[in-house]
Amino acid sequence: MVDKNIYIVQGEICTVVGAIKRNSRWNTHTPLDEEQDPLLNSFSHLKEILNNMKELSDVEPNIFLRPFLEVVRSEDTTGPITGMALTSVNKFLSYGLIDANHEAAAEAIENMADAVTHARFVGTDPASDEVVLMKILQVLRTLLLTPVGAHLTNESVCEIMQSCFRICFEMRLSELLRKSAEHTLVDMVQLLFSRLPQFKEEAKSFVGANMKKLKMRAGGMSESSKWKKQKRSPHPPRHMVRSLTQVCVFLPGGVPFIEQDSLSVSDSVASSMSIPTDSGLDTCSKATSREDLTDLDQSSSAATTPSTEPGHLYTQSEGRQVEHAQSVESIPEVLEDGESVTEHSDSASLHDMDYVNPRGVRFTPQQTQRDGAALIPYSLPCLRELFRFLISLTNPHDRHNTDAMMHMGLQLLTVALEAAHIAPYQSLLGLVKDELCRHLFQLLSVDRMNLYAASIRACFLLFESMRGHLKFQLEMYLKKLMDIITSENMKMPYEMKEMALEALVQLSRIPSFVTELYINHDCDFYCSNLFEDLTKLLSKNAFPVSGQLYTTHLLSLEALLTVIDSTEAHCQAKVLNSTTQQDHSAEMVLAEGECSTNDRTDTTTGTPIALIHLSENFIFILAEKKEPKKPRRFSSCLPDSQELLDIRNKKKLLNSGTEQFNQKPKKGIQFLQEKGLLSSPMDNNEVAQWLRENPRLDKKQIGEFISDRKYMELLDSFVNTFTFRGLRIDEALRLYLEAFRLPGEAPVIHRLLETFTDTWHVISLSIHNRLD
Repeated sequence: MVDKNIYIVQGEICTVVGAIKRNSRWNTHTPLDEEQDPLLNSFSHLKEILNNMKELSDVEPNIFLRPFLEVVRSEDTTGPITGMALTSVNKFLSYGLIDANHEAAAEAIENMADAVTHARFVGTDPASDEVVLMKILQVLRTLLLTPVGAHLTNESVCEIMQSCFRICFEMRLSELLRKSAEHTLVDMVQLLFSRLPQFKEEAKSFVGANMKKLKMRAGGMSESSKWKKQKRSPHPPRHMVRSLTQVCVFLPGGVPFIEQDSLSVSDSVASSMSIPTDSGLDTCSKATSREDLTDLDQSSSAATTPSTEPGHLYTQSEGRQVEHAQSVESIPEVLEDGESVTEHSDSASLHDMDYVNPRGVRFTPQQTQRDGAALIPYSLPCLRELFRFLISLTNPHDRHNTDAMMHMGLQLLTVALEAAHIAPYQSLLGLVKDELCRHLFQLLSVDRMNLYAASIRACFLLFESMRGHLKFQLEMYLKKLMDIITSENMKMPYEMKEMALEALVQLSRIPSFVTELYINHDCDFYCSNLFEDLTKLLSKNAFPVSGQLYTTHLLSLEALLTVIDSTEAHCQAKVLNSTTQQDHSAEMVLAEGECSTNDRTDTTTGTPIALIHLSENFIFILAEKKEPKKPRRFSSCLPDSQELLDIRNKKKLLNSGTEQFNQKPKKGIQFLQEKGLLSSPMDNNEVAQWLRENPRLDKKQIGEFISDRKYMELLDSFVNTFTFRGLRIDEALRLYLEAFRLPGEAPVIHRLLETFTDTWHVISLSIHNRLD
């Protein structure tokens, strides 16, 4: 009995071949011509193979996919024919005709992704061409979301996402198509980040060597981007097309990013129509069909990638003959300058299934592996690049980012944060701490409500799950919200204040958030009194002064009640835990200054609560058990109320001493010695550590104080507080000079640098001796 899947493939062959023959190009062909045509010949050859098979599993996936992918790649087929081939490919994926366990599955999936992301077709009319783009989106979504999509490489995933982004951001396309691309991206991002726990962190050397290949670009290019100047290789036509209508050639994703000076265009061609892109760069359309061969920087072999300028209209007069249509493909990232492309290149592109040189010789590359290496399934690197790309879309100071692009970036970042726990991955966490938080805080100042609301939502997801790693970012976020609430700017929409208060209410409802806020900020010597400032603000804003009751008053009262409820729940949990202390097996034991896990119970949820000290002196209370670590300023993992009051009093004295030091350093040091916060006589190591830890000190005063001849030993102690081991001399010097401001006198500068040089020499000598 013949496998039903064979009949499915044979049926799709008949559908596509019938569409090809109905096209004007083949309607007068004889059987001999059909044998010589590469597209029809490949389908005929596949028919012969399938007629001799009983099971489709006996046929390699590449064999029955290749004719359909050749149609998708072919720049001679019209949009409807390409759409039929894409429908067939999508059916093969949906029906599971490609076995994920087959040894050639990875190669077949890679070829499929490469063909679809670099699809080519001759346009007929905008509506029909958008149908083809819709099918491209459908195939890319099915390819990534089906089980066989796990075989895709990092490069292929980035190309798939880039193609979808370009369709989403191409404003000349219909809204329906752009929204379809948006929904496709949401599904893809959700799948990719839901798989994050399956991946492991890569070595820094591996990430640095491979991230260039995965570079994704937004809707525009910065002027500093380096693109290689390209030469064109003549590509003679294989047939002529007559048309009385406009011929549209679309990129499966939008406008390529090619600088005008990189195009070698003759005077006759340069007179053709030019349409400015969204990025402000003009891409020239041409009547003749040529390929841009962009030389990729490869370590082992030189490979060229064709690039064209689709996305424009080619006006033709009646009876005018044009050469075959341009390619439709996503322009990949150009890595670095350095290699050249000959004018008559006979080398085939990695992305060309069949390349024809000027002499008419067809090249069909058999090698489908990138750079001759094995096809490795995608992992964390492509997720990191996608995450970086989404963050770059939210940059409000990038002139290429439109409001729609920023909103799309925020929406996809929200999906990523909802689908995955990013904190365990340092490469992703670094992007969150720096770029993402900076962009989100900047978006809180914009007057577009959709961006403002999306930023607040993303911030909540960040601080709900990663606040243990974002201590100072949380401080800045809360200050920003309080500034919005207290703003007297009449141009600020009233809804922004409402949303800021709702964000505070939502944060306050996170279990133990209020307690963490007080312990980690108000009881930290060098942080703001966030809990105190927040409660004062809410108390002041909870009751109307003019007698008119507004929504902000009710929200402030709700937030204040939430703070009180959280404090009361924490007290009840403490009382309940102390009364049942002997009945629990896992309890906090504080003996000889050593902490163990505490088994606390939340009265609202009944789940055990463990105190966890994370990075940056942050006490984090979560419903899970981990070994806590005692902060330096506390005598135990969870200090009692008296100790917290002592810390608060000490903090006030330190702030006073800091203000006096900024006016006159000696007076500030003397004040702290009188209050017992610094040793008397002065301990150089203690003072040096205080100068390094206190971020509120004036750097100019620090530089003048440590450079005084009277405090030479203090300067030595100050330099010893730095960790220069493992740093280059320029990195170490930069770290050293960031801690203070150099005085203006040359002898003083010489003294400061001489002390640094002596310390650096000792460290370098010790490392050299250890290596010997």
